[in-house]
Amino acid sequence: MPSSQSQRILDATGLKCPQPVLKLSVISPDMKPGEILEVIGDCPTFEKDITAWCFRLKKTLLVMREDGIYRRHALIRF
Repeated sequence: MPSSQSQRILDATGLKCPQPVLKLSVISPDMKPGEILEVIGDCPTFEKDITAWCFRLKKTLLVMREDGIYRRHALIRF
């Protein structure tokens, strides 16, 4: 982890829509500007839901990478 940035992880594996986004909404007020949150999920709509959440709340989706058939890792900068 780079010393200039802090990164946290939210593992939403096994949770189905809308649970990953609800958990993201709960943790987001604790995130400081510049912090990076890695969200991991395997819900079929995870990529679409996280992308929409970032757009709606004006957060930067740095990357969305695949890890298996449905499992995705999203890096969000706050």
